[in-house]
Amino acid sequence: MNLNIVKYGLCLLLISGISTLQAQTPVYEMDVINGTTVTTCGGLFTDSNPGSGHYADNENYQVTFCSSNGIDLLNFNFGSGSNLTNERIHPSDTLYIYDGVGTSGILLAAVTGTAASTNRLEVLGGSSGDFLSLSSCITFVFVSDGANNEDGWAAGISCVPPTICGSNPAPSDLFGGAPFICNLDGYCGTTSASFGEDYPGNLLGNTGGTCPGPLFGGTLENNSWLQFEAAATNVSFDISVTNCAGSGIQIAIFDYNPATGVFTRMSPCALSDGSNNGNFSLTGTGLTVGQNYFIMVDGNAGSVCDYSISANSGIAVADAGPDQAICSGASANLSATGPAGSTYSWSAIGGGFGPISGANQSVTPASTTSYVVTATGTCSAAMDTVVVTVNACAACSITGLAAGAQSACVPASNTYTQDVTVTYSNPPGSGTLNVNGQTFSISGSPQTVTLTGLTANGNPVNVTAIFSADPACTMTTNGLFTAPASCSGAPCTPDNGTWD
Repeated sequence: MNLNIVKYGLCLLLISGISTLQAQTPVYEMDVINGTTVTTCGGLFTDSNPGSGHYADNENYQVTFCSSNGIDLLNFNFGSGSNLTNERIHPSDTLYIYDGVGTSGILLAAVTGTAASTNRLEVLGGSSGDFLSLSSCITFVFVSDGANNEDGWAAGISCVPPTICGSNPAPSDLFGGAPFICNLDGYCGTTSASFGEDYPGNLLGNTGGTCPGPLFGGTLENNSWLQFEAAATNVSFDISVTNCAGSGIQIAIFDYNPATGVFTRMSPCALSDGSNNGNFSLTGTGLTVGQNYFIMVDGNAGSVCDYSISANSGIAVADAGPDQAICSGASANLSATGPAGSTYSWSAIGGGFGPISGANQSVTPASTTSYVVTATGTCSAAMDTVVVTVNACAACSITGLAAGAQSACVPASNTYTQDVTVTYSNPPGSGTLNVNGQTFSISGSPQTVTLTGLTANGNPVNVTAIFSADPACTMTTNGLFTAPASCSGAPCTPDNGTWD
């Protein structure tokens, strides 16, 4: 059988222990579909040993699922093949789940077990075991170590129209319990009719009116709350409103003073009044960096709508930084940012690095590696991923050293300056160019540097150039130039008050 194609269950007896499997139901086995993209709206997604058996040691598999029409979201019901409570991942193994195609999207979950194997896959979607994608594609990466394993999983696949998307906490009915927006994008919510009217602080009695006067332009029927930390004085969110039973939403950013119970609106009044549907931007101005602010969303005249919020700019979220590309043997500097007071822990998918604490890390991967940072603090345990691509670049080489202009000796210090031109190819992408111990930024070949503070003694000077990030890339030329004669003799003074 071609191991790159999907196995099909021709009969219930082919896969023991999966009671819900029907004839001709496609079975997507993790090891068989490794490295592929599966387009589907049905079937069963399993570990490498479906049924009652355990998955294997030293597994490292990746697969992407996309909905058949490229629009619907994908729902995975963990527990479809057996009993949900039997589906476990060992504490030393991890199932990573990413939004979109590949591992550069949002890390939605990193599921592993506890020492007692009590952390089952039902944590992905509550007691029902349902896990809904954020978009039309979702990527799974499973990594197991060299010892111990568990039953794995069997998840039924179905497609649903894009409505409220699912991995973030729900917005709060009361502003005091508002969850933080912690990811770069993808926060989804709804103005469900189950939300009541929350009138904290000076919102009490605010029955709406005509902009620009009131605190909130519209009346409140089913409002809910989110919050975020400002990373700049101006912030911007991209809002998308869909599937409205009604005319749209009204939305505003608020500052709240707990000492006085007073809210101050920080966003345009117009968005807090009337019906806002489709795609638009929510901006806030005059914010204080490091301070928390609230977003209130309400259905216009009680409209029930789904919405998504993308943190465009100025919002403190967990961020592992941009993807990087380096040459083999070089190092990459990882730098995580997030809300104030966050602590950071890094690890590499597939092992070999971490967990190690600290916002900034230097890594030298032998091959392309995805690094995951977990920010703990205000955002509990928000995660993001950065991919460091390792390319087989040509070796660095210094091919020439040439002496350039030389200054005269300065009597006061008995020193001089000397220009040196360094010719090289394939320099490292980081570090500095060092010439006789003096450091310079790498600007491109041929590069002329000026050595300063050299001692004038009339002797030949040996010159060594080296790249700090690649010590093997070096060159030495003996006697490249000759220093000027010393000019530090005793000062000349008149013996009788006048010059002879």
